Amino acid sequence: MASYIATVEAFMTGRPGGVAGTNIPNPIVTAYSDTAASDPTIRTPKDAGYVQTRSRFTAIPRKYHVHYEAVTTHDKNLIYTFEKDTVNFGAEAFTWRLPTGGGNLSVRFIAPIVFTPWENTNYGRWNVDFDVETVDGI
Repeated sequence: MASYIATVEAFMTGRPGGVAGTNIPNPIVTAYSDTAASDPTIRTPKDAGYVQTRSRFTAIPRKYHVHYEAVTTHDKNLIYTFEKDTVNFGAEAFTWRLPTGGGNLSVRFIAPIVFTPWENTNYGRWNVDFDVETVDGI
């Protein structure tokens, strides 16, 4: 089981590793976004016309959207099994490396992963879209 976890974590984090020392290639990231998970500002309009604002939270989680392209069917199945069995569709957190190389974050999925066929490859390669949210805030 440990080698399976190492394989999926290597794929999700873009680090080499995996079964029998193989290297899982970094997925091709064609879309990436980083934003606050929610608007933390409370706005209170006043009769004089101005708006008073204050922060609702002291720690604001970040939300990341990633689009991987041309993922093989084998890697797609590894990701799906990771989502289903290891992190229970977002109930458990995991360590994830930012695609920009900015370090590791503790995140959880905030929606199910979406798999769609890539171009016209007869279901041999897949696009993978997922959204994660930081667990600790920033």
